[in-house]
Amino acid sequence: MSRVIGIWRPRSLHFEMALRQSLGSGSGLSSFLSKLSIAGMVIAVAFLLASLSVMNGFEREMRLRILNLVPHVTIRSYLPESAGKTLPIELGDLSNVQRSYRFSERNALFSAALDSRVGRLIYAGSDALEPLQQHLTPRLEKFAPGEIVLGKNFAEALGVEVGQPLIALISEGGSHRQFLPETVRLAAVLDSGTEIDSVFALTPMTPSAGGGINSESLWALTIADPLEAPVLVQTLRKRLGPQFWVTDWTQTLGNLYQAIQLSRQIVGLMLVALLVVAVFNIVTSLVLVMSDRRPSSAMLRAMGASPSDILTIFTVQGTIIGAGGAFLGAVLGGLLAFAIPGLVSLIETFSGQPLLDTSVYPLAYVPVDLRWSDFLSVSGAALLLSLFACALPAIGSARASISDSLREIR
Repeated sequence: MSRVIGIWRPRSLHFEMALRQSLGSGSGLSSFLSKLSIAGMVIAVAFLLASLSVMNGFEREMRLRILNLVPHVTIRSYLPESAGKTLPIELGDLSNVQRSYRFSERNALFSAALDSRVGRLIYAGSDALEPLQQHLTPRLEKFAPGEIVLGKNFAEALGVEVGQPLIALISEGGSHRQFLPETVRLAAVLDSGTEIDSVFALTPMTPSAGGGINSESLWALTIADPLEAPVLVQTLRKRLGPQFWVTDWTQTLGNLYQAIQLSRQIVGLMLVALLVVAVFNIVTSLVLVMSDRRPSSAMLRAMGASPSDILTIFTVQGTIIGAGGAFLGAVLGGLLAFAIPGLVSLIETFSGQPLLDTSVYPLAYVPVDLRWSDFLSVSGAALLLSLFACALPAIGSARASISDSLREIR
């Protein structure tokens, strides 16, 4: 008994007893409930981190892949061709503009071996190919008239392969619409893994592409931060005047970006609720543990332990549960996030069907983006919530009456 009383001063005893109650090899109620609480925390943290990594991946691919394939800002001019070829301002003077090029669009009917499809044919120079080169098969060193680049899904639907010809029935515009047939050769295929692969069609700019008194001139701008596009649009509208119509990507893809953000928030909210349930599980477990250990706590108090010693033991036990659950959950969440792309590929192999269809989803694959900030914030939140969760039960156990607790010992 003197050994027990004398050893209360070293703080290591608090940790030793809390560790024995939490992870002891015995079959006692205290050890079982503590392990159950740790398991709940591990599952909550792991699923939260894995889900956040997937949503971060969709957001990253939206920024780096999808937005890299489309103009961030588009300027349209309906002035006559002689006046609409140039802009009244120098785009190079705008500090955040990285790339700009002139292009034109036409409605077209594409026909090949398997099918015919209607789409928008883009006429542009070689500048438009620069951000696409990493997704082109094969890479194009030069883009000659009579050649065309199609999205992978678009080309597969038409049944045309690289090097083969196809017919494009192109609208010439004007008050009396005319459709002129043109035979073009498929020079390359765009395989970006996004929904753009189903609609993309690009051919070199020709004099006829921009001709006509009623034709429109268009300029595409790429900026450093796509989220700053609406601000640049307001600036350009003031400087260009009413003869030019300026739009940005948020008017065509904005709903997609907002949907990704909303999905991320909803998934995060649901999994935070799971984390809160895990914390509540810690509260209930500690209440049951303290009820089970009340006679033992009373005996320690009778041997000389102070209320602060009892409080410290149960607080350390809650900290062990929170820290262990947060750490193991972070490790499991990271491993699960790394394994998700492989699991998706395995499911697609066995099912024979793509898990994500670009007609419904913006990407044909599941992207993953692990961020240290998420791991630190989620693990830290789990640990703090565990500390708060164990505070009230620990205080109640420390204030318990010694005499009432000793009466329970038979």
